[in-house]
Amino acid sequence: MFHSAEQEKRIHKEQEIMRSGEANGTSLCQYRNVSCVRCCLPHIGGDPHMEDSGEQRSALSGKSASAYRLKYSGRYLGPRNILMKFNNFNPLKDPKIEASQYEDSFADVGREEMERRFSERRKLFLGTYDPEQPRQSLTRYMKAAQANEGYRYKPAASAGPVSLFLAGSVPAGCFKKGELPECQLLGFLDGEGKVGCMAHPLAATSRDYDGRDHVGFFHHTGCCENVGCEASREFRFLSASAMKVFDKAVAHMSWYEYSRHATSVLVYYLRSYDFILQSLDEREFLDALTLEQLVVFTNTLYNEWPINNPDHDSKRMDSLDILSTDIPLAERILYIALDTRFQRDHFAVQLQQARDHIEKVSNIPQRKGNGEH
Repeated sequence: MFHSAEQEKRIHKEQEIMRSGEANGTSLCQYRNVSCVRCCLPHIGGDPHMEDSGEQRSALSGKSASAYRLKYSGRYLGPRNILMKFNNFNPLKDPKIEASQYEDSFADVGREEMERRFSERRKLFLGTYDPEQPRQSLTRYMKAAQANEGYRYKPAASAGPVSLFLAGSVPAGCFKKGELPECQLLGFLDGEGKVGCMAHPLAATSRDYDGRDHVGFFHHTGCCENVGCEASREFRFLSASAMKVFDKAVAHMSWYEYSRHATSVLVYYLRSYDFILQSLDEREFLDALTLEQLVVFTNTLYNEWPINNPDHDSKRMDSLDILSTDIPLAERILYIALDTRFQRDHFAVQLQQARDHIEKVSNIPQRKGNGEH
């Protein structure tokens, strides 16, 4: 997605406001006992950012732009294919992983196959890595691991500023075994199935040495210090109430499930509705709701939102206007997520209307059902 210089300037102003709050110290990449490995394993697949196939979407788009918007606008599939409705508040990135602009592009190779590779890599790493000669032994390990796996992928660039864009790029075409990008440092860190970077300084396998920037897939960028997704940046701003929902959603997930489902749409959904989640938590409703029940509630709120009349777009406040208002930040983000069409000359009246509606629906969140609303 390309933006004009003026659009980029406006978008970055929005980002400054949205991330101006106090960030917590939690990490989406390493959360409790599970890790997300999608930056190192982009073809793991994951939650689609939109329903239906590309062919189906293209056919409808060619037939009717308005019908396309009606069907797909503000609709995202989260964990367990739950349909979540919200207007994406971050125009820089859709709710999907885009660490290097190729994630979600390839068929998933499967958990069983990846864990087989992780076991073999761990065995090879432990037999090759020498803490007395870490640089040399890491290079030997990578060459041996890639040879064992028939790994043939080569980045388009591996040095200089251009590498930030081309080193993770993948040309169009059909791919054979070994031709998809992957980092062979990814493996089992212990005998209990914990997955991560074997050259990470905190991993027992590396013995306190940081070898990521020597041979890792993103070594030209400083590895995971400079590579990450938008969801990981938004995650740090979630409230304690939103984290309750996140905890329930990811409970009992394996590394595989967490990497596929927890790090894209779910985070954007929670960030969008954080104001509502805090309100439900204050009323002691939140803990009793399953993720499915909560989504039915927020989808209904999205569908029945009273301030989204498109007839007054010429006088409509845009997202930067809303973010610049003197109301709580989470509330501002909520109005953008609900595609609120405040009119500039009626903002005070419509704001009160919006708040009255939220107050009303927040007292009746026990709407049941798992179907689409």
